Amino acid sequence: MKFNWGTGIFLFLVIFLLACAVFIIFASRQQVNLVHKNYYEKGVDYSEQMKVDARSKQYAHSLKVSSSSDFFSINIKESLTEKIDSGTILMFRPSDKTKDISAAVKAGTSTMQFDKRELVSGRYILKFSWYMDGLRYEINKPVNVQ
Repeated sequence: MKFNWGTGIFLFLVIFLLACAVFIIFASRQQVNLVHKNYYEKGVDYSEQMKVDARSKQYAHSLKVSSSSDFFSINIKESLTEKIDSGTILMFRPSDKTKDISAAVKAGTSTMQFDKRELVSGRYILKFSWYMDGLRYEINKPVNVQ
């Protein structure tokens, strides 16, 4: 078989298309953890989230985070826990949503503990959201678990 410029162009196109197909298969199998599944609804509710953030500013220093060898503790000020109707604490891991941990906060509960064996070392965002007098409040605080 004789190798001429037509054969070279044909081989180049075949190799190029195979490389594109391999890249498309590779890209489609990657997990994307940084996007919310319901990002459209979150965008629509952004004005409500701004109101929640404005209401919550006065409680920004109500959380104290401490760490021991076995537990990761979150302390909520007593003055706030007396007013809370219900709430949740979410340890949100931005790099991997499968490592998120959530716990319910009941009225009067001032200390929450998470076992360090359930947490992976690294950066988390502590999201404390609660209802008080029918209004929603939320505090976000970055924390590092070691």
